[in-house]
Amino acid sequence: MAAPAPLDAWVLPRIRYSSTAGDVAVAALLLVVGGGLTIGGGTPAPDPTLPLGEPWAPWAVVVAAALATLLKRRAPLLAIGLLGALLLVDAAWVSGALPLVPLLALLDAVYAAMLHPAVRARRAVLVAAGALALALLLLARPGTPADAVQLAAMLAMLLGTPALWGTSVRQRDELLGAERERVAAVAAAGEAARAGALRQERSAMARELHDELAARLSAIALQTGALEVREHPDAATARSIAAVRRSSIEALTELRQLIDVLGDDRDAAGTRVAARIEDLEALAADAERFGVDLVARVAVDAGALESTASHALARIAREAIANAARHAPGAPVRLRVDDLGERGVELRVENAMAVRAVEAGGNGLGIPLMRERWTLAGGEGEAGPVDDDRWLVRARVPSAAAGDSFDEPAGAARRGAAAAGAAA
Repeated sequence: MAAPAPLDAWVLPRIRYSSTAGDVAVAALLLVVGGGLTIGGGTPAPDPTLPLGEPWAPWAVVVAAALATLLKRRAPLLAIGLLGALLLVDAAWVSGALPLVPLLALLDAVYAAMLHPAVRARRAVLVAAGALALALLLLARPGTPADAVQLAAMLAMLLGTPALWGTSVRQRDELLGAERERVAAVAAAGEAARAGALRQERSAMARELHDELAARLSAIALQTGALEVREHPDAATARSIAAVRRSSIEALTELRQLIDVLGDDRDAAGTRVAARIEDLEALAADAERFGVDLVARVAVDAGALESTASHALARIAREAIANAARHAPGAPVRLRVDDLGERGVELRVENAMAVRAVEAGGNGLGIPLMRERWTLAGGEGEAGPVDDDRWLVRARVPSAAAGDSFDEPAGAARRGAAAAGAAA
């Protein structure tokens, strides 16, 4: 959030000093003050003995000073020249004294000129102010040197105060601007360092995956390929060896895609690393790989799900099939994917529970991983026994037309970890 502007940056609430509206507001205030002083007798009365000592002359001076103020930012030298001329004319030809409104307008113009970014313009304004002070000093004609010194000191203080104030404000604004730039540069450098560290980490992960897992999967694919061409005692063994070979080749392909994502520093959410839930052939291949009799029905049109949600459902389905093969071998698995409209897309994977306990050899992470996947996709789900004889995995994620998520926390989690959900 941006820091609030200093108090001196405003003329009136919501009207900045350094703006066209600010110029108009200052001119209007001068007109109001000058009119009130003229009506109330707060300004020197016109001197009838002087050439312009007419009743209308003070009004003309006030209006001319307000109009000259409008030029203080666009043409500061011209504005100061006009206001100085008004002071001299009023003092010499109208009232014989220094009028208050042109003097206030002059002080405001000097202050505004010191905010000007051009050094040459500021120097010219200082020279003009000095020349005006000298002209006023000569016009006053002090009787003694002491009077001249006092008058000169008064004029220097009068014109020097807004000049010093404007210079101080400009230097403060320049320092604030430099500090903002420094903070932005530090933030950019930190972000660049973080991005560089992330790229290095991703490259290191890609190298490790390539050197270790890819090499081992390649060895499995080669060995199972050699076994596949040999004679086997039965057809089931041959199918198992073929399934192992296909699984190793597919895993190697997906691993290489993931290595490409990590090595090329691309967004994993936009890269197809996992199969989509709409791909029936991929689901059937997963079931065959695990030796599961799968009955699948997918009633979802292509494009109904975003890629992240579709990949998450595919991973959940694969995990459910693997768990069924591991914990209830030989039990048929029924898989359904239905489009529920605004309620999202629902996946149901159901299988009969084993009659007796089976030593599965799992690591206990299947259900937590599935729960993490549907949460990251902005959905909800459950996994557990139903009616004491069936096991049901149900996951529901928002469709592309239903919005980001069913609830705000899940949607925030999904948005914050979409890449992880796609590449997991």
